[in-house]
Amino acid sequence: MNEEIVNDDHCFCCGKKNSRGLQLSFRYPERGKAETECTIPEYFTGWKRITHGGFLAMLLDETMAHSCISKAITGVTVDMQVRYLKPVDVGEQIRVAGEVTQVKSRIIETQASVCNAAGDIVAKGSARFLKV
Repeated sequence: MNEEIVNDDHCFCCGKKNSRGLQLSFRYPERGKAETECTIPEYFTGWKRITHGGFLAMLLDETMAHSCISKAITGVTVDMQVRYLKPVDVGEQIRVAGEVTQVKSRIIETQASVCNAAGDIVAKGSARFLKV
């Protein structure tokens, strides 16, 4: 694999050139933090009207990656843990917030959470990224 990571703006989550992607916009309230919002598309259903857990995991991963970006760090996910706390209906508006919690040499530790419209945390995760 090529060690160089290049943003070609086709990322499924945030790429503006990906016509099939989510085209999420991220805000960086401070260095090491990132947040975004979206309404969950109907086609990300798992069981009847419930958002597929993999979709929520993807949003957590992407938000934690953007928290690294907000510290001018480019990295790739090494491992990730997700905890699902409440089901989320498709079509629901959610907010995802993440932050870098520690930087150790080439490893960046992060955490993130997904909140529903009522402000309840419905999923949370942590991940380690490797600087590239």
